[in-house]
Amino acid sequence: MKAKRILLLLEWYDYRFHLGVAKVASEAGWQLHYHKDWSNREGFLEDWKGDGCIALLQCTDTLQYFRTHRIPLVDLGLGQHNLSIPRVSPDNREVGRLAAEHFRDRGYREVFVLKTGGLRMYEERLSALREFMKRGGGSVHELETAETMGPGVIRELRAMAAKRGRRLEELSVGFFAYQDEMGAALISLCLQHRLRVPENVAVLSVDNDELINTGLRVGLSSIDTDIEGQGCLAANVLRSLLATSPARGQKKILRHPPKGLVVRASTDCYAVGHPLVAEALHWIHNHYQSGITAADVAEAMRISQQGLQKAFAIHYSRSPGQEIRHQRTQMAGQLLVSSSGKIQDIAKACGFYSVDNLIRTFRQVHGVTPGKYRSRKKAAA
Repeated sequence: MKAKRILLLLEWYDYRFHLGVAKVASEAGWQLHYHKDWSNREGFLEDWKGDGCIALLQCTDTLQYFRTHRIPLVDLGLGQHNLSIPRVSPDNREVGRLAAEHFRDRGYREVFVLKTGGLRMYEERLSALREFMKRGGGSVHELETAETMGPGVIRELRAMAAKRGRRLEELSVGFFAYQDEMGAALISLCLQHRLRVPENVAVLSVDNDELINTGLRVGLSSIDTDIEGQGCLAANVLRSLLATSPARGQKKILRHPPKGLVVRASTDCYAVGHPLVAEALHWIHNHYQSGITAADVAEAMRISQQGLQKAFAIHYSRSPGQEIRHQRTQMAGQLLVSSSGKIQDIAKACGFYSVDNLIRTFRQVHGVTPGKYRSRKKAAA
């Protein structure tokens, strides 16, 4: 059988898309063709003869080509066009939920963002972030002047602090960047203007690009949208289209779930005005795996248990005991998805004193047992 000739057309390139598509191409026996130099693409599509295409469509001339050439096609983007083709996109609502949950867990009740510039991907992430921050009693502030990450961002944040009678260096604010390049640029800007990351500005972004993170002085916390997995999904969708031989697929968007949130130094801070509570939260984060109790936290902070409970009630959203259980449950959820470890081993690694204690606590938080949680997450992936 003649090998299918498949074009990978990424007008915004990420090597992880390529890896995901290449895995399926190898399984399917495709001849994968990729033209990397899109600055010299004139006439390329007209000369190309193939069986299908996986694309990230943005440019007008490319869109026009696919309007007139009915090649089986899957789009990896959310650009504005009326082509009746399937799309594969990250689940941006889940991205916003994870971001809001992370900021709230760190004590942030307000988060700042850039303008979206009308990009649908960013608008979906912002909408979800607003929704889930609001559910937890928080808010999201869209900067008035900035659509790109430049000195104007710092000026606007300083102006915000001045209206509150403070200096930005005295505050601790959260900032959500729509993708890693933007987050990395913000970290560089903050350091250039002698702002501390994360103490003054905690930065969270999206896509978990290891290459971008490698060159940063402060590690960038990021939501891993599993770009390689998106490439695999798009290639499998195209594989189905080719098997049924339609000119075009249905006009639908398949949402690929993120892997989770990778926490690094850029959000390793709690936005808590009370020094003792902030110290206690960091101590819990570093010791929850060892079976600690609220009494152990109070002892480490050299304060009575009643005094610690009172400080948490005033300055934080959870009690010390609730925070311990929360951090244990969060880690258990991550291990259930990322490993094949036994439930009893996960319970021990997270500081639960028994499997029953893990199951009971986990069901209270997630509404399902750890086993069902693992099954659902792995099925979704």
